[in-house]
Formats: sequence, C-alpha cells, structure tokens
Amino acid sequence: MTSEKRLVSVVKCQDPGQGAINAVSLLEEKGAFQPSPGIVFIKPNIVVSIPYDQAPAELTDPGLVAAMIRYFYEHGAEKVVVGERPAWGGSCGDAYRVSGFEEAVTENGGVMCDLDGEPEVWLPVDGHVLKEIRLPRALVEADLLVNIPKAKTHFLTAVTVGIKNLFGCIRYEDRKKYHREIDLASVLADLLKALPPGLTVVDAVQVMEGFGPHAGTGVEMGLVMAGTDAVAVDTVGTYLMGVDPKSLALLQVAEKLGLGNIDLAEIDIAGEALDEVRMSLLPPIFKFVSQYENVRVYAGGVCPGCRPRIPTVPLVCDPTKKYAVIIGREPIAIRPDVEADEVWLLGNCGVRAGMDYVLRRAFHGGFKKGVPKVVKVPGCPPLDWYSQRVIFPPLREKGWMR
Repeated sequence: MTSEKRLVSVVKCQDPGQGAINAVSLLEEKGAFQPSPGIVFIKPNIVVSIPYDQAPAELTDPGLVAAMIRYFYEHGAEKVVVGERPAWGGSCGDAYRVSGFEEAVTENGGVMCDLDGEPEVWLPVDGHVLKEIRLPRALVEADLLVNIPKAKTHFLTAVTVGIKNLFGCIRYEDRKKYHREIDLASVLADLLKALPPGLTVVDAVQVMEGFGPHAGTGVEMGLVMAGTDAVAVDTVGTYLMGVDPKSLALLQVAEKLGLGNIDLAEIDIAGEALDEVRMSLLPPIFKFVSQYENVRVYAGGVCPGCRPRIPTVPLVCDPTKKYAVIIGREPIAIRPDVEADEVWLLGNCGVRAGMDYVLRRAFHGGFKKGVPKVVKVPGCPPLDWYSQRVIFPPLREKGWMR
C-alpha cells in the first residue's frame, strides 16, 4: 500500500446500509480509517423535497445514512449530526421531512441540522480562485466530516461522486454564481481544500445515467465505495462509471492544487476488482433544439449554465404561434428576417443580446407583423426562474413543499 490515504474500498451489495458498513470496515482493517469519538457531521445528497422512493437514483439512501449513524455511535461518537442544503434554494426542513431523512436520522439517535439557520464562519483558503469561503459553523467545528454522496452523471461535470456533493455546504446564492462548468471545477477544488472530509462513503447502489444529476435514468450498479482521500474516491468512482478520471476539469484542478493523485495506478483498492464491476453509463446529452416544430433556438457564445434550460422554454407552447429563443452572449445565427409571435430571451446574456436585436430591428421597422411579445428569463444561470416555474410548482401541488 503506497499510502493509507490512497486506499479506496469497493464493495458489492444489495443493502446500501450493510454495504456502507462493509466498505468502511475494510478501511479499518487496513488501518486507513479510525472512527472519531467526538462530533460527527454527515453530509448526504438530499437535493430537493421529494420522497426517496420517488428518486432513488437522485438522493442518497436514508437507510445508508441511518446505518452509518449507528456505526459511529457504536464506535464512541459523542453526537452524529446530519445536514444538507437542497438545490435551487428549497427549504431544509421540507427536504428533510419529505425525503425520509428526518425520520431515518432521528430514529437512530442522530440530529438534523438546518444549515440555512446555522451561524456561518468565513474560512481563508489559498485556492485556485477563492481567497475565502463562507460555511456553516457546525460543519467547520465537527471533529469528523463524513461526505455521503450519490453517484450520478452530471451535465456540468460529466459525473458527480464525492467532491461535487460538498457544493451543498455553501449558500444557495453563492452556488448560483459558480454553477458554470470550469468555474465550478475551480470552486469545488477550493472548497475541498477548505473543507476536506475525513471520510467519503459513496452510495452507488442505484445510480443515475444520462442527463443527470436530476433528469437522468436510474440504473442498478450495486456498489458502495469508501475512502479518506476525497480525490482518490472521486477518481475510482469516475472510472467505475465509465469515464476517464483525467478527462474531468475538477480532478485536473484538484491534482494541480496538490489535493490528491488522479492516477489509478497510485491508488490501492480493497474489495472488488475495478474492471470486474465497471460500467459504461450513458453520458449527459444536451438537447440543443426544441422539441416543438414552431420553436427556433438562436444561440451564440452559450455557457453550460444556460444550455440545459433550452428545452424548457417556452413553458407552454401554443401550436398556433411561432417562437424564437435567443440565448448566449453573441447569437450571430439570428436571421434578419425571422418572424415570431414571442421572443424568449434566456439568461442574462440572452436578455442583453436579444433586447439589442429586438430594439434595433423594431427601430428600423423590420418586423412585418409588428414587434413580438418579449419574455425575459434572467439569471446567470437562470436558476431562480427555472426553480420557481419548473421545479417547485409540482412539488407544491403534491404537498412536498410549503
């Protein structure tokens, strides 16, 4: 074994909770992990207010977290705290209650922590792009941070294993600023440097392929991975999902910052042989055109923050109307003779470029049928607009969100 920190265990299982115990026990046996007697903070992936059985490939299994709570108490933990900040600015309380985590955690003696109500501290970080970062005090002051993510494909990072799950530790308004591919990779590496987990346990029993991390398809992988080196765990998890770890911006930046080694030859494996359990998951595939025949998309200089929103506009498509969607900083592909009943401007860049186009054309009398209705979808990326109109309404209808 080259280094205790570079050991990753890979365990086959049907029961996620038992799989997690077996994976961590393998680390113990090899001397690569020693449970903490103090306060343990577990960070799962809860995402949004939806029951676990409705999204088993999107959320960490509450039963796995319950098993780890029992494990840490059996090994002398003073207190086990569980906390997460859901995506899109949803309520922690709603997400905990509806997902089943509140019941699973409290029944096993754990304590749910509302991270949005938790006092925060600023941590200095000599990072790639950040000099400081704002984090909940409960996370920072815990004796052991345990990261328990769900393995999924991801349209911005190709896959998400462990490091990306740490993004849920920071404020939603901070997350919005960084949710743009290369920017995100750099910020995630800096976050890892500021808040390295002492243990990562990956729920890869039910995983997501395709357009993850929310709109993909669940598939059975039947694995749990564990390790104390977050970069090594991500490297192994990425490989097991059928992706070359060295192709990911996040892992490249993490290695550049000296946070770990992304060479599989430098990582020791306990448990299953990697090539015997490796899968080739379908990658995230962007839809660059609308599903509707009467909607034309005009793009130029589009970043990945707006790309996944293209199929969602217009929200309701009237088959008797013609629509134009303008997206990107410089949508040079707009034909000067385009006629539309509605023009949708997607993202801050699309709003600026689209308004310039519409106003100039209107000024010169270029619209034969009159100036069309203009619908602005602001944001960089437009997450607030998207969540309030696409994500939250069906959850509220089902009583999963207040």
